[in-house]
Amino acid sequence: VKMKKLSKKLSKKLVVATAAVLVLSNGASVALADDAASPTTTVPKAAKSKNTEYATALANYRAEVKEYNEAKKAIFKTFQDATKAANATRKSAREAATTDQAKKDAMTAFQSAMSAATSARVAALAALGNPPNKPTR
Repeated sequence: VKMKKLSKKLSKKLVVATAAVLVLSNGASVALADDAASPTTTVPKAAKSKNTEYATALANYRAEVKEYNEAKKAIFKTFQDATKAANATRKSAREAATTDQAKKDAMTAFQSAMSAATSARVAALAALGNPPNKPTR
């Protein structure tokens, strides 16, 4: 299996190297053949403004994604803290319980706390909404 992976990697590198040699050799001959005055290429102003608009939209998108991810992290951190607290309360109540009913009550309280934490997380994620959409060119 390792030999197949190695040969695949080697063959991919060989293909890339061959393509690079072909491109460079063709490019050099074309450049040598075209020693006459070469035309200059300019980008139209409309295309430049479109690119700057896209760059601005992309920067805004990245900022929005960062804010979205930070908010999502905070929601999950809050949920994690709530579950840890519920579990710690359950453990201490279970250790202190002397009757079966007290143990059941501790478990019921834990389940209620977990249900509340889950509901709060679901509501917070729903309020957060979907992540921002990436701009198109």
